[in-house]
Amino acid sequence: MKEIVSIEKVLNSRCSCDFDGDPKKNHWGTFIKDTHPPRKILEAVLRGCRRTPQFSNRKTLFWFEEKQLFLGFEKTDDPFDTRLLHIESGMQHEAVYLACTALGVGTCIRNLGINGTDYEHQIGTARHQIFENEPNYREGRLTTEPPGPPKPFTKGGNLPAPRRNGEVECLPALERLSLLYTKGADADETDISQLLWAAKGRTPHYIKSHAWGLTIPTWGGGQNYTSVYLLKKNKLFRYINWTTPFIPNWWMLGRPIHDIKSLRKVNMSSPLDGTNTAIILTRNEETNRALWEVGYMLENMLLQTKSLGVSYRTKVFGKDEIGKLERIGISEAVATLLL
Repeated sequence: MKEIVSIEKVLNSRCSCDFDGDPKKNHWGTFIKDTHPPRKILEAVLRGCRRTPQFSNRKTLFWFEEKQLFLGFEKTDDPFDTRLLHIESGMQHEAVYLACTALGVGTCIRNLGINGTDYEHQIGTARHQIFENEPNYREGRLTTEPPGPPKPFTKGGNLPAPRRNGEVECLPALERLSLLYTKGADADETDISQLLWAAKGRTPHYIKSHAWGLTIPTWGGGQNYTSVYLLKKNKLFRYINWTTPFIPNWWMLGRPIHDIKSLRKVNMSSPLDGTNTAIILTRNEETNRALWEVGYMLENMLLQTKSLGVSYRTKVFGKDEIGKLERIGISEAVATLLL
């Protein structure tokens, strides 16, 4: 029987590729030069990209140019819709990564600027190279291993360790994501832990020459474009995936971890629609790359809910809600998964 390529295994194995032949230099994965995957593989990648759920009713776009897959959206004069479209386009970026990983091919986002590229009637947000790739791990192109030497994964004190394999196949689930599901179970502590890891947890592909990557792609290896918070029963926590602050040369210090840090008690329900448990995604800089990263995290969490079978709702915050969250210490809130 063919082994299932599970959601968790794909999240754990996702990485970027390049042609330099050295997995410890720039990107962990290695493309096979000039070897594009078969058309049926590209069509499967596009299905996941095409079926990404949207908050807006605007048009996201993808097109091929010089054998690269470009992603973006039609321009609009509405600032809030533009914000939504950047998040949605980020979800598409991640859908391409996840589909390529599940299908056993390599990809990498090429630079279109930290805010995207302005075309005549559309905004381009990313261009993906997609080629066949060499096996990245001891097991092949997929792995269930945690981050490793020289600084192995450290067990946190407040969260169960994340699962790195499961029983739900990734690719069909990726093509059936939804912003809302109300017929599942209530999320327990283990479910919340798994969703936090899916959003921005540590994985074993190399970054900065060391085996502690992330479940999401990062711009130039940057670690602090966004933050993840957990609000549970009127207590606010911050998700921690590294044991020290992200100062310059952060990879020289600290260790990869999966934990939450308690911040304070809060009394907040209206921006969260009365829900007492929410994962809140924020940006730490006013760039569109931070909005795309929020999209990456949302896409991963929506996919992870398929494996967990929990009920959830998602929303992007408006200006008034952002202000209310600011007053309880959550700056620049962008979106949330309500559990």
